[in-house]
Amino acid sequence: MGKANITDIPCLVLRLSDGDEKAFSELYDFFKPKIFFTAKKMCLCSEDAEEIVQEVFMIIWKTRKNLNHELSFNAYLLSILKSLIIKKSKKEARKIAYEVYAISHMEKAANETESQVYFRELEKISYSEIEKLPKTQKEIFKLKNVENLCANEIAEKMGISKRTVESHIYVATKTIKHVLQNKYDISIKSLAFFLFCLLY
Repeated sequence: MGKANITDIPCLVLRLSDGDEKAFSELYDFFKPKIFFTAKKMCLCSEDAEEIVQEVFMIIWKTRKNLNHELSFNAYLLSILKSLIIKKSKKEARKIAYEVYAISHMEKAANETESQVYFRELEKISYSEIEKLPKTQKEIFKLKNVENLCANEIAEKMGISKRTVESHIYVATKTIKHVLQNKYDISIKSLAFFLFCLLY
């Protein structure tokens, strides 16, 4: 087979799901430019965009047995790309947010600052409270904030409506905020900073 075209995609995906490395190579060659330029449009530098292309297709290869050739392969690639970029952005946001917070609140730099200790304790308390959420709330909350899935993806994964997912996310987030603020007497300023790092 020559260079892939759009009509070949379902067939190639079917072959890939059976472990066909040639099909994988053809899909890679066909979709790599699109994934690369989409990543660039989402403000990644060329080096990071190239790296994220490799990550996307690494995930495709690892999950090849679960591929459904009847579904849009292009949409699946973009959903993986979105998830990876969100994770990368959240990691960078946490770093920046912590640095801003630390610079404005620390009197001295040290290997283990008071601010870092406080942040870690707050993180430990928060995850402990998340585990106390009702089963469905907890599962949805983790899918959103750990696996970075959107409401539509969670709804499809769990077989429930998007509105139900959004309702659970709202209630779970409100519960965690309430517990942190009231049970542990955490200031609104500290809570706002921490929830930004934890949830966004």
